[in-house]
Amino acid sequence: MIARAYVNHGRWVAGCPREFCTNALELQPRQARFSCTTVPDGCGLDAPIEWPPDADDIWAALMRRPVPATRNWFPTGHELAVRAGCPHGQTAADLLAEGEMYGVRGVR
Repeated sequence: MIARAYVNHGRWVAGCPREFCTNALELQPRQARFSCTTVPDGCGLDAPIEWPPDADDIWAALMRRPVPATRNWFPTGHELAVRAGCPHGQTAADLLAEGEMYGVRGVR
């Protein structure tokens, strides 16, 4: 099992990959392991975290947005994004272009 890093409201997070566990943890940049032992009612799983290869570029593009609630990114096929109908698998360039609708100017 592998936990997948994503950005939610301007913070890197990952959900527990164990079926039926609904815990999620805020991550430190490039954190290597997801440990579901550090949260109340954790399932005890310890798993590697998969980061996008361009995590720094994704972060930089999102941090240009003035409103933290608009700073979101999901890897391709991420279950939460698919279920909610959110964009997923965007590149940093996609995020910069999308940023214009959130008040970021001069990105093209």
